[in-house]
Amino acid sequence: MKYWNAIVRPVQAAALATFVAGCAGLPAVEDENTGTASSQSSLPIVCSNNVTPEQRVELDAIDDLMSRSENYAALARLETLAFSTQQHWLRWAELMAKVEQTDQAEDAFEQIVATCGSAEAYHGLGVVYLKLSRVQEGLESLQQAKTLNAASAPIRNDFGIALLRSGHFGQAAFELRTAYELSGKQQSVARSMIAAYYLRGGDQMVAQLQRETGLSDQAIASGIEFSRQFAEKS
Repeated sequence: MKYWNAIVRPVQAAALATFVAGCAGLPAVEDENTGTASSQSSLPIVCSNNVTPEQRVELDAIDDLMSRSENYAALARLETLAFSTQQHWLRWAELMAKVEQTDQAEDAFEQIVATCGSAEAYHGLGVVYLKLSRVQEGLESLQQAKTLNAASAPIRNDFGIALLRSGHFGQAAFELRTAYELSGKQQSVARSMIAAYYLRGGDQMVAQLQRETGLSDQAIASGIEFSRQFAEKS
């Protein structure tokens, strides 16, 4: 795989960590007859979410870089660490998508899904599928993520966006209203919610939403403007 050399150090560290812990999570298997690696693309995914206090500090620092869109720096910092928990692998796969290495991100998320089957893994894979304009696959992965963690605002939000992209405006409105309330009424989620309500029922439905939520006229206008990109595709 193209990305293999880029992660040799963290992958080897993760493999060593899992070996010490008594796990069989090596990155490649030596063939007795040929002396070559039989599955170089297989990653030593770790499903444990037991993060030590020291690891939490490291991951929080990476999350802080990601929140500032300093994704290349976040990736560089992450790759200095041993990938000894699922949280390390999830961030690595997410960051590969953010730096436009979508093939690598897809492969990594697919392996995390196959190995761990976590809501976070299905969520990440669904987002990558959407990035690749594979909307139906994105919907299916995000639906599974929702099934596994129905109270996650980011999952419900991204599922709602996928529904908007596929023209399912009524269901999108439900998902995005849920995400809006779960998120503590974040304005970024509000914009998508307003768009879904507008596409579902026009000004009348948006007016009802505004009465129920107290959203400002400015937020309403922003959401209606945002809806145009989905209306053009429907």
